[in-house]
Amino acid sequence: MPEYEPVLSDIRVLDLSEGIPGPFLCKLLAGLGAEVIKVERPGSGDVSRSSPPFLDDGHNGEQGASFLYLNTSKKSVTLNLNTQQGAEILRKLAQGADILVESFSPGHMQQLGMDYAPLEALNPELIYTSITPFGQTGPYRDYRGADIVVQALGAFMDTVGNPDREPLQVGGSAALYTTGYAAFSATMLALYIRDVEGFGQHVDISAMETMTVAQVRASIHQQFGGAYRRKHSPLVAAKDGWVSPGLETGVPEAIWGDLCAIMGVPELADDPNFNTREARRQHQPEVLEIIGKWAATQSKEDMYHTLQGMRSIAGYVATAEDLFTSKQLQERNFFQNVEHPGHGMVMYPGAPFAIGNSIWEQSLAPNLGEHTAEVLGDRLGYSGDELDQLHREGTI
Repeated sequence: MPEYEPVLSDIRVLDLSEGIPGPFLCKLLAGLGAEVIKVERPGSGDVSRSSPPFLDDGHNGEQGASFLYLNTSKKSVTLNLNTQQGAEILRKLAQGADILVESFSPGHMQQLGMDYAPLEALNPELIYTSITPFGQTGPYRDYRGADIVVQALGAFMDTVGNPDREPLQVGGSAALYTTGYAAFSATMLALYIRDVEGFGQHVDISAMETMTVAQVRASIHQQFGGAYRRKHSPLVAAKDGWVSPGLETGVPEAIWGDLCAIMGVPELADDPNFNTREARRQHQPEVLEIIGKWAATQSKEDMYHTLQGMRSIAGYVATAEDLFTSKQLQERNFFQNVEHPGHGMVMYPGAPFAIGNSIWEQSLAPNLGEHTAEVLGDRLGYSGDELDQLHREGTI
């Protein structure tokens, strides 16, 4: 297949968002070739610029690792939206944009006169994506949220953890990144509709609703199969980590005998406590103990390949370090290297999808205000003297 130009190379995006979901959405758009202009507060910029961990030992406001990951391939423009001139500049930028992404509290952009309605009047084809914990409407819309809050209120946490203990939060800001995926999907759909029908629209993303969809299996059980109960994940300890040996669905009849032979206990193949799938489910603690003794002599990856080779639905618990050496991810060229001045190469996860031979790239995240003169000067026609005046006034 031929190698294509980035699929969004003709799309311009204004990224007014902070946190994770909005910047992650815009990172994906930038990776597909869109020009993403990140609009930041003069002086301090996105709060994640100064949030740990840092790439350098003594952070200088530009080395927040989360910022550097979430804002690859973007341009940075500083703009004080609370000033009349700053608001006017944003309106000019919005006239030439395809997508605007914001994550302010509901009503904030309306107070600034830059909510969807007035910008739609200037640019009817604009896709305006708002990302908040609970959406733009409803009794919770003004409440504050966080990853753990939306996991909890979306009932996602109620599906995680030991059934005899308190619910657990899935780590790694999972809800916020998942919300970013949801925003990406909805924004791309709105862009497609715009290209087909000729009009833009307001995309309203709720992190709580994203999590409510993520736990939909529990909702289905509640309606049609009785109350959903959290299940304990049956794991065994290998020499170097944890393995799921595939007991969630019961070890299939066809492989139980072979597995017993490999584990060195062939006599258990015909033991009535274990020789049927239902028997193994009823005696799962004993089965785990048996498999655990064998697992203690194996590496987790060797055990995984052995069980998968027998067509068991097995998996091992990978650490972040394991991902960097995963043969599966290496074969698919998932990780990409981005060079940071003074720090060297940093390996970043790539896109969670592949579209034919389309290019998906990541380049260095911008310094604060690095592209202000380029965008406002070259694109909007502000002179050097005018830019100096705007800087003295605190507008940029």
